[in-house]
Amino acid sequence: MLSAIIGTRIRQRRRELGLTQAELARQVGISAPYLNLIEWNKRRIAGGLLRRVADALGLTLADLDDVSEQKLLQSLNEISLAPAFNEIGIERDRISELIGRFPGWAKTLAAVAKSEQDATARVASLSDRLSNDPFLNETVHRMLTRIASVRSASEILNDYPDVTDDHRDRFNSIIYEETIALSDIGEALSVYLDRSEDTDRSITPIDEVEALFSARENRFEEIEDATRALSELLTETQPLSRRANAEALCEDKLGKFIEEFVNDQSEIETAAARKRAVRMLRNYAIGAVILPMEEFENEAKRQLFDIESLAEKFSAEVETVCHRLTALKSGASIPKFGYICSNAAGSIIEMLGVEGLNVPRYAPACPLWVLYRAQQSPETVIRQRTVFPSGARFVFVARARHVGQIGFGKPRHYVTDMLSIREEEVPLTVYAPDGFVSVEEVGPSCRTCPRFTCDHRVEDPLIE
Repeated sequence: MLSAIIGTRIRQRRRELGLTQAELARQVGISAPYLNLIEWNKRRIAGGLLRRVADALGLTLADLDDVSEQKLLQSLNEISLAPAFNEIGIERDRISELIGRFPGWAKTLAAVAKSEQDATARVASLSDRLSNDPFLNETVHRMLTRIASVRSASEILNDYPDVTDDHRDRFNSIIYEETIALSDIGEALSVYLDRSEDTDRSITPIDEVEALFSARENRFEEIEDATRALSELLTETQPLSRRANAEALCEDKLGKFIEEFVNDQSEIETAAARKRAVRMLRNYAIGAVILPMEEFENEAKRQLFDIESLAEKFSAEVETVCHRLTALKSGASIPKFGYICSNAAGSIIEMLGVEGLNVPRYAPACPLWVLYRAQQSPETVIRQRTVFPSGARFVFVARARHVGQIGFGKPRHYVTDMLSIREEEVPLTVYAPDGFVSVEEVGPSCRTCPRFTCDHRVEDPLIE
């Protein structure tokens, strides 16, 4: 697909210069039929030949192989897969030609689609909050309770005008106190709704902590530096004992450091958020002690990011490996990993680095995600190749693990750890699907999914 942009750009530039295929072919030392195959994206071009063609056309290699155009091609391909466009018959094999000949229009289409996707994500977020946010539900309940109290007191005063002065004063006092409380609740609700309209602002303690991790891209160099010496103190060979020792080391050596670090972070504003941030950063430090970043990164690339192999290599739990993968700096040889943890009820317990995924915070996500299916086969890694209504493609890698007490007669409870990887980056990993792995159509959540005929929908969509 990348060479398709190059071929189209060569043909467009040649025509702008008034050159025939035969003239350009002669200048670069190839036959005209072979150049025709290149221009119509039937032959790849690279190396010395690409450089000669660029020179003949007065272009640089960057002009022909522009990274931004590669991303544009990826975006337009995702757009073409959206369910809303299924009946249009988009010529997906000619997207590169659109970019090469009409780059302005191509960028405009991508920008419009991005705007629509952002709006959809905003609707999904607000729908999730308005339908399921415990703060909003509790606030509305408190407001209704206060209103009922005011109404009861006022009805008594209205229906029984002969009440004594003492009783009248008492009921007036109740009305006064309840209206004061109502005013406070109304103010809190107003602030909440104002902040809800700004998707970049944190609303709840969970939002504050996620904003901190997002700003750091799930990597805290201060903690990485502080844990290097502690890693050498681990001598245990069993995952549970290694983790227990790492927990003790972090509590003893880094407890105060992490608390002070959290207090200095601008994203953390409330006491509840500070408590949550301290807990998550202690867990981050434990992972850094068990899996030192430099050693872990090198081994992860050697193992093609196989979570089970890495867990065995470092005598660590798969959950810890998943957390550390999200802390890797993505690049040419390292994909960007997102992480989601869910319990058996479908509630999202934790999210890290899930860029491009619209994950409901207060309600279950799409029931078709392998995140939920994994609990049918505990301790087994399951891969899922997905396409979202926006056209975005991800590969999910999920594994359910037992939590709680172990023993005969004890109930078995599971949570699921799931990694998300963009499909274009998954070839860097052991989880790269071959041509026989089908693509499953999934959505964000039933309330905001445009796949109206889905047999697994459990809630009516907001708009149909």
